[in-house]
Amino acid sequence: MREFQIAVFPGDGIGREVMTPCLALLDTVVERVGDLALHFQTFEAGAELYRDTGIALPEDAVAAARSADAILLGAMGLPAVRYPDGTEVAPQLDFRERFELYAGVRPIRVLAGVPTPLADPRARKIDCASPPKDCSPPGSSRAAKATPCSIPCGSAGRCASACSRLRSIWRGGGNGPAGAAT
Repeated sequence: MREFQIAVFPGDGIGREVMTPCLALLDTVVERVGDLALHFQTFEAGAELYRDTGIALPEDAVAAARSADAILLGAMGLPAVRYPDGTEVAPQLDFRERFELYAGVRPIRVLAGVPTPLADPRARKIDCASPPKDCSPPGSSRAAKATPCSIPCGSAGRCASACSRLRSIWRGGGNGPAGAAT
């Protein structure tokens, strides 16, 4: 049986609202797939926690996330809750910094047995990835922590170092998706 430890961070506001049905959906997936177990451990983090305790992302939660197989992250942040320097309380950015999650790359491929809206038979061979429109490094929205690399650059607004790292992975320097465009 395949088993996965998942650190769950419901977050703030709508993040909390959608996490319950998300977990129920994952339970349904486990039932239908079989030979699979997902073990969820929930942790508090976010702007609401910061407002109440002065801590946005507890160290024990970071340690658990680091040792988990996956992190399930709900929406985080409340517009009125800020750090003393005025920057947003956004633990999702803290995760990006600590775990070097520099880009939300989205894999694109057609799965066997799943209908596709593309009529051309060549569509079955699609296997690539789409980087987000802005690969700015973590913290670029936090002016107080900005570094020269945090300033979006290039004609597409992508950060040069993050895109360079993506190209290196996709050209065989790491575990990038097969056939990814550079």
